[in-house]
Amino acid sequence: MKKMMEQCEIYRSGYFHAERLQEERDVQDLKNEVTVMVNRIELLQLHCRKLMGQDLGSCSVDELNEITIQIEKSLTLIRSRKAKVHEEEVGKLKAEIAGTRELVNERATLHEMFEEKPLWMQSGSLESENNASSSSAFENMNISDVETDLFIGLPRRQV
Repeated sequence: MKKMMEQCEIYRSGYFHAERLQEERDVQDLKNEVTVMVNRIELLQLHCRKLMGQDLGSCSVDELNEITIQIEKSLTLIRSRKAKVHEEEVGKLKAEIAGTRELVNERATLHEMFEEKPLWMQSGSLESENNASSSSAFENMNISDVETDLFIGLPRRQV
């Protein structure tokens, strides 16, 4: 029994020691990964500052040329996206105008079917009639009185 207990203790201490070593390796790997990530972040921030026009004094001519080329490519890409968006908006507006024209034409045909002229056509005909004889145009118009609650002046006080 004592032998079994000793063997179990030896096995357990060896197992925990190996497990501790693995944990230490994992922690060390994570620390190394963190330092690598911090360095990458610093490099990206430095590159971003250079693209924004800051800290250019430490740049070589080749780096400045690379930055210029990268900025020009970015501007070209932005301009192409902007042009695409404008084309889409123009297309939408043209479709809307075409739909409006169809509605106007449909409305005009419906007025013709019922032998009525649209208001915008009546105003042109009234002007031509006015030029011919202004008095006959007023005689042909139907004037009807409409009663409303509107009045001119200060509002009445309620008691």
